[in-house]
Amino acid sequence: MVFPYSWQLRGSLAALSVPVLLLISSVEGAEVRATAGIEVVNGLEIHAGHAAHHMTALTHRLRKGAARRHGERSRASLEVDALGKTSGYQLTTPLEDMSSEYTGIIGVGTASDGGPEFEARVVFDTGSTNLWVASVLCKDSPCDREGSDKFYDPAKSSTSQAFLEDGMESDSDIDIIFGTGELKGPLHVDTYRVGPMAVEKQPFAMIREMTGDVFSSFPFEGILGLAFPSLSFGGIEPFFERVIKAKLLKSNEFAFYLNTDSNRPSALLWGGVDKDLFDGPIVMFPVVKPHYWSLELVDFRIKGQSIKAHVSDESKAKYVLVDSGTTYFTAPSEMYYSIMKHFPEAACSDVEDYPPIQYVLRSAHNQTFTLEVSQETYMVMDEYDSCRPAFMKLDIKRKSYGPAMILGEVFMRHFFTVFSRGDGSLEEAKVGFARAKAGAEPKIEGHTRKASYLQPLQAGSMMRRQTGAIRQRQIA
Repeated sequence: MVFPYSWQLRGSLAALSVPVLLLISSVEGAEVRATAGIEVVNGLEIHAGHAAHHMTALTHRLRKGAARRHGERSRASLEVDALGKTSGYQLTTPLEDMSSEYTGIIGVGTASDGGPEFEARVVFDTGSTNLWVASVLCKDSPCDREGSDKFYDPAKSSTSQAFLEDGMESDSDIDIIFGTGELKGPLHVDTYRVGPMAVEKQPFAMIREMTGDVFSSFPFEGILGLAFPSLSFGGIEPFFERVIKAKLLKSNEFAFYLNTDSNRPSALLWGGVDKDLFDGPIVMFPVVKPHYWSLELVDFRIKGQSIKAHVSDESKAKYVLVDSGTTYFTAPSEMYYSIMKHFPEAACSDVEDYPPIQYVLRSAHNQTFTLEVSQETYMVMDEYDSCRPAFMKLDIKRKSYGPAMILGEVFMRHFFTVFSRGDGSLEEAKVGFARAKAGAEPKIEGHTRKASYLQPLQAGSMMRRQTGAIRQRQIA
């Protein structure tokens, strides 16, 4: 097999420059074996390439003046971010009004015709595990807009159930506090539908209150969290855990293709991949802290020099989190300032010689691999054709999960990204990357629609997590 390859490999396959061709079949003594959708070649785990079961169409909306990728048209980003600890059902999530978002449609509840009672355009967020849906309980602005009467109504769903806590109907509200707004609402139970998948008796939060100016122009109808059970408030079993237990997919995985061409569709693939959306192999890495989709970060380098080696332990990132709900790359404070010194803001014509950044990751078989990200990915352009690094400062205080860096949506626009749970156990969780094909066309069936109370596409402002994905319940 000949794979176009964009990594540097350290270990039994010898060092490779970027980009190169990885000639796996020609490696002397190469050991090739396959396990549960993964091919292992001398310590290198590669996705077997099985086809997706179905796809969810993702659309993005842009606002005027949004930062855009260097040399390309504006495109989407979405952020929902939480800092701070949570207790019981309380959750704190600072949220900023950012430049754009990717959303897709899910169904909630069961109508008289057997279809969903409400179709919500939601954020699919690998940095959280919580589920939120806009509901008719929300009466005040901005929920008093045209179309809001079609939000989720538990009284109209034949599969609606009260959420029980210790055998009693719960009257507790979930409370999410944003930098510019707040969400509140009670827990409820109903059927969640994503494409052909239907998860029965799924607990989620119905939005009762949206406060803050951010919601006046934001097309917000919900969040579907795709992180791990330990991040779920109240110990509620997350949506994807129920998908795994019900064996709704032949392969317990999902993958994001975020199109760099804002005029073409993006997609969330369930149960496999589409080989027309990426080049080369999908290289898989083990999740070392299954709370977030967290990989071991051996080193972070610029011009071959370690940035980690020159910062304090408090800022020395141990992990890299892969988060579809964060717009930018992030780094702990000291690392952030070191990175920014290398990449001053400048006219976009003057940044073409900026060096790549390098993430050194470790495989399940103790090999190390270097993922290179070029300036065409990590620099973004503003409306004045000035380019700046797509980096944000973020200190993850809890030692269990930090210090850490984040690979967000800007990264995922250029790298097809797979989130796999293997046999469903936490120990089998992996994340895989391959170079995304720019401007490809996902094979999406079905329909898309406008969210219930959206303004025209270019008018709506968007929300994205400005500071990462740190939503978590209290853990001892």
